Amino acid sequence: MNEERQESLVRRIGPGLITAAVVIGPGSIVASSRAGAEGEYRLVWMMLAGFILMATFTAMGARLACAIPQTPLQYITERWGRALAFITGLSGFLVTAGFQFGNNIGAAASLSTVTDVPDWFWALLFTALALFFLIRAQHVYKLLEMAMITLVFVMLGAFVLNLLWSGLSVTGVVSGVVPRAFEGNEPTIARAMLATTFSAVAAFYMAYLGHEKGWTRKNAERAIGDSWIGISFLGIIALIILINAAETLYGTGRDFGNIGELATQLQAVLGPWATAIFAIGLAAASFSSFIANAVIGGALMADGVGHYGGISSKPVKAWTAGVMLIGCGVAITTMLMGRGDTTSLLIAQSATLIAAPLCAVLLFGLTSSRRIMGDLRNPVIMILIGVVGLAIVGWLNLETLLGFFR
Repeated sequence: MNEERQESLVRRIGPGLITAAVVIGPGSIVASSRAGAEGEYRLVWMMLAGFILMATFTAMGARLACAIPQTPLQYITERWGRALAFITGLSGFLVTAGFQFGNNIGAAASLSTVTDVPDWFWALLFTALALFFLIRAQHVYKLLEMAMITLVFVMLGAFVLNLLWSGLSVTGVVSGVVPRAFEGNEPTIARAMLATTFSAVAAFYMAYLGHEKGWTRKNAERAIGDSWIGISFLGIIALIILINAAETLYGTGRDFGNIGELATQLQAVLGPWATAIFAIGLAAASFSSFIANAVIGGALMADGVGHYGGISSKPVKAWTAGVMLIGCGVAITTMLMGRGDTTSLLIAQSATLIAAPLCAVLLFGLTSSRRIMGDLRNPVIMILIGVVGLAIVGWLNLETLLGFFR
């Protein structure tokens, strides 16, 4: 009986955990580490904002899954035509390709730190393995994915132990909650942090996961509540990493473009093993979201062109492979140019904000409509948070675009 309850709980919170697993990748770990290392607690407010936005928009995705019988892009096609669905699918495809670039950079930079193997080889190997598991051996991938997630939690356990060792400044954390103007390299870190914490495309995809699970209005309350659980892990983990870096790395004057330098935040607990465990954990975080992230882009693109037949359908797999190949190709090109460091990862992640707003706007608009949602329409507090979130994303996008001309 207890086993049945545990299985039921896992099935219920599964979509939220999958969404969180996609977001907890190398970009979020590196962005959180560099936020604390370079700005101490100055960017805590941005992290909290990203978490609140992700939780809110993920709940919107769960509401949408319960309210409409079709997938979001099928509904949009029926309502407003194929063109808008195609553009939305393409946006999701490009965003996930950008995150896939980050997964490749994160895995390659990590493993090349602890081996003599060139970084581009690791990117090529990871992509080849992911393609094999996607096409021929998904059951094997499930086992490997669990192993990767276990390694991630080993690294996260080290962060928790390290935090208990180093302690934290309560006044520092509280002061960091207050929004303030950016300094130095903080704009790039803040954009990367928001892009990796608040993934509008992953929140939009929540409706697809709910659709696959057959959610209806009858279980809407449970679905919406359970969607918050997985995302809660994201906020807690990211904050722990930021605090660790703030307490151990801030003010040391190191170059945090190097994975090895970021790993030194765990030396108090892990000693000489710090770099190896941090690097392997970061590589595992990359691989644990390798297929899950790409499937989001594949599903949205397939649905955008009218070929969606479920997450395991051939069109979705074909477009998913496209996400992987593009992300790998751009990553290897970047590495061969000598730019495969954590700064390149942050820039790539922050750039995904440019294509993401369309999914956020559509998700917000659909779930705020009483005619579409009925009693599942967003409550006033979610509408207010949504407006603020769209304004923040718009502001950071404007900053990103203006930065190209400075």
